[in-house]
Amino acid sequence: MIKAVVYRAEWEHSANDFRITHQGEPPPQLPAELREWQAFKRYGLPPNAGGQRDQPLGWMDRCERMDYCYRVWRAWMACDKGPEWVDAHPDEYKTARKLRSMVYGK
Repeated sequence: MIKAVVYRAEWEHSANDFRITHQGEPPPQLPAELREWQAFKRYGLPPNAGGQRDQPLGWMDRCERMDYCYRVWRAWMACDKGPEWVDAHPDEYKTARKLRSMVYGK
């Protein structure tokens, strides 16, 4: 799921660059849970009937983590990756490094 989130953030940042670095891969789709989470945040309605207790166990935690990773990777792709950004966003930088390691092994 994290790989799909990272790929989608890269696609949204620059579809042409994504096509160059990931040749032959179709445009990535957001995971269903992240789409549900974004709709939940926008409209305040959980995907399953009822309230928080009617959601699958751990759904909100997973979705929050995916959303955070998505936002961090989008910020990472949009920034200049210079020391000023790193100093201003230490937590996001650590997360971006972990994401890069998980997805690309670097």
